[in-house]
Amino acid sequence: MASIGWRIQGAHFPGAGFSRVLSILGVAVYLGIWAGGSARADQAFEDQYVEPAIVAIEVTQQRPDWYSPWQRVRPSQSSGSGFLIGPGRVMTNAHVVSDARQIIVRRNQDNQPYFAEIEFIAHDSDLATLRVKDPAFGENVKPLELGALPSLRSHVRTYGFPAGGEKISRTEGVVSRIQFITYLHSGADSHLGIQTDSAINPGNSGGPVVQEGRVVGVAFQANSQLNDVGYFIPTPVIKRFLKDITDRRYDGYGDLGISTSNLINPVFREFKKLPPNMIGVAVDQIFHKGSADGIVMAGDILMAIEGNPVMADGTIRFRGYNLNFEQQVEEKLLGEMVNLTVWREGKSKDLSFPLKRFPISERMRSKFDTFPRYFIYAGLVFMELDREYLKTFGNYWENADKHLLYKHFFQFLESDGDPVTHVVLARVLPHGVNRPYSGMVNYKVESLNGIPITNLKDIEAGLNVDNGEYHQFELGPGGLKLILQKAESAKVHDSILQAYGITRDRRLN
Repeated sequence: MASIGWRIQGAHFPGAGFSRVLSILGVAVYLGIWAGGSARADQAFEDQYVEPAIVAIEVTQQRPDWYSPWQRVRPSQSSGSGFLIGPGRVMTNAHVVSDARQIIVRRNQDNQPYFAEIEFIAHDSDLATLRVKDPAFGENVKPLELGALPSLRSHVRTYGFPAGGEKISRTEGVVSRIQFITYLHSGADSHLGIQTDSAINPGNSGGPVVQEGRVVGVAFQANSQLNDVGYFIPTPVIKRFLKDITDRRYDGYGDLGISTSNLINPVFREFKKLPPNMIGVAVDQIFHKGSADGIVMAGDILMAIEGNPVMADGTIRFRGYNLNFEQQVEEKLLGEMVNLTVWREGKSKDLSFPLKRFPISERMRSKFDTFPRYFIYAGLVFMELDREYLKTFGNYWENADKHLLYKHFFQFLESDGDPVTHVVLARVLPHGVNRPYSGMVNYKVESLNGIPITNLKDIEAGLNVDNGEYHQFELGPGGLKLILQKAESAKVHDSILQAYGITRDRRLN
């Protein structure tokens, strides 16, 4: 109706009399009432069908404490939204129910609380399904169905319980962008995401985004730097998650394990001696143990993936949109075959290999539903370097030591071997035996009694080395020396643990 109104407003009717204009305007008004009435009827039907399947989720969460890894932080309360996808099954966001100690769900317009349990959770795609065992929970409610990828500039409605409200909220907006975005929950994964101006506020997370009575997405994050901009997880990601768990296990995403450069620059194309009309991207690096390791070669030109041409800017045409070529493998499960066409040594070559999990991805993600590993000896607290440890600095990009950031985020780019786990001296629990070393925290442990330290179990092995009366730690960068007297350290070890209320001196698994 908006287009009809614009056309009439901007129309020019040569020689038309006043009655002619009124006639046309009369048609416009009639269409407006009819269209508006239809829209309201459709909306009422959608609300009647959709709203009963929306649930409010109340969660008691308790995170481990990465600063004091032997304990948890205080429990906290949070809320989110979800929707029924089957009898007793609710879909929501992973971040809504991560580290949950108790989950309670309530159906819209029903104050009866039901206990729920996590059925499957995917931290890499921020999705989860819950299971409610009480058969009364889903009585007389039809689960929602999934729709297709919505088109740009189409209208969507977001349902949920923002700010923990007791009444359901519905906001409307327009699909404004479809592209790869970073999923903030893991901090390390990028998947397809849809931007909308439909308000998505705290508490909306996990609620459905609906178009024509079908779910086209799950609301999950907003942009704090932009007003009235929210994002939802689209159905290709949702359907892949549901397909993955059909075997009663979630395996997660694979990755090609390559880095590429575009071929937009004509000088670069000339340098590569490429035919004038060739499209594709240049393969710069293949990462160790990635899917393409040993199959694709640095210097190859990736011309097509699954028969879909790769443009010079690294995009493919996918379901009517120009998206990053990685989208072609996003919907594949681990073990499924990937088919590439590359240009190598002056001719095209077809390659096939199974999709594998990328080891680096797991190390880069934020951690949930797990405890930090640590090892304490004589008041020295050793931990593995990961994103959660870095978060103890606050804004770690500004506050953390730069050598730690390099070790965690960038060193693997320079290595052709297996990724190395870095161990750091995270804290010193003050005691006379370790008093001189309180200023040596947040340094990487390079070796202990001559044993190279690549994981926490190496600390245990190093302490058992018989090399005299002193333990000798080497910390980097710079080769700092930390020396402990063995007999004295062993003597006071248990009393230090007792003084700080620590019941176990290590967690290695």
